[in-house]
Amino acid sequence: MGQAIGVIETSGMPAALVTADLLGKAANVRVIGLENTNAGRISVLIQGHTGDVQAAIATAVETLKHHPSMTLLGHHVIPCPDGQVNMRQWWGDRQTALQDSVEWLDD
Repeated sequence: MGQAIGVIETSGMPAALVTADLLGKAANVRVIGLENTNAGRISVLIQGHTGDVQAAIATAVETLKHHPSMTLLGHHVIPCPDGQVNMRQWWGDRQTALQDSVEWLDD
């Protein structure tokens, strides 16, 4: 089974953090990062085996639909993306910046 990329777009950082937590707990996937459009729309990106990504996205979408304070704006799974789509290379320094910016969550 090949690798896949999944994304869920939410409204606001709290919803994005809950989504990242749901995705990470739902299946064996790696949360690549969060992308903030600076308009309150935040995308949570994951990567893993196709079945795991599909399961994680499905679980998170179903859970967020029933959560009254979370807004789900969209979701998508790209199974077996082209080899030129290298999320790790694209995130590069962003991953380090993300880790530094959420360090306070460990408190």
